[in-house]
Amino acid sequence: MIRAATDSPASQGVLHELAPDLTPLLDIVFILLVFFMLSAGVALQSVDIKLPAGVAEALSPLPATPHVVLEIQPHNYVLGGQSILQFNALKAALKTAVAAQPEREFIIAGDREIPIARLLKVLTYLQSQGIVSANILMEEENN
Repeated sequence: MIRAATDSPASQGVLHELAPDLTPLLDIVFILLVFFMLSAGVALQSVDIKLPAGVAEALSPLPATPHVVLEIQPHNYVLGGQSILQFNALKAALKTAVAAQPEREFIIAGDREIPIARLLKVLTYLQSQGIVSANILMEEENN
């Protein structure tokens, strides 16, 4: 409780009755603060991906046009046969590959064991560099 400092003992009774008790107010403010912190949404990132319309379109052979294969492995990347360990080094290699031959198509091959976040990170970077079309290499399952 907040108390007012006074010198006269006669006025202490009146001031004591007028002073608000802030404890319930602070409890409510704390509860609201915790509620808003827990209910605040996390900003999610998204990448627009155009999915094929049918199965025939989904599984097409590799194009005969010149292409660059980017393989995403669990602990590294392989671009054009060259192993790259860090994502920043991959960015530099991708810029060089695009600047050298911008007409080439990108084919992304991912291992089954890689997290989807690694694939999305690469796709987001390609999209930020103006590469709007990249093929994802898939192996057909034999049931």
